[in-house]
Amino acid sequence: MAKRPDLDHLVVPKGAASDAPAAEAPSIAGEGAASKGYAHTLSYRMSAEQYRRLRRFVADQEEKTGKRITHQAFIEAAVEERLAKLGG
Repeated sequence: MAKRPDLDHLVVPKGAASDAPAAEAPSIAGEGAASKGYAHTLSYRMSAEQYRRLRRFVADQEEKTGKRITHQAFIEAAVEERLAKLGG
């Protein structure tokens, strides 16, 4: 992957330990993945600009709250919010 100086500080390698204990995970998605018992996996394709905006937003929220927020947690919360709004 090409180096991107404006985003390199946001990269968290897969499998890297989080600074916050699992019990302090952000409430943006509610329960943890293990307790939800996922039955399906979806892939979501986004443009480079959408991904850049997502990474910057998550990094900004982590800095403000001091808690780690995963892209998975953010997307789950967005889906739940949209379904609740539409009555699904």
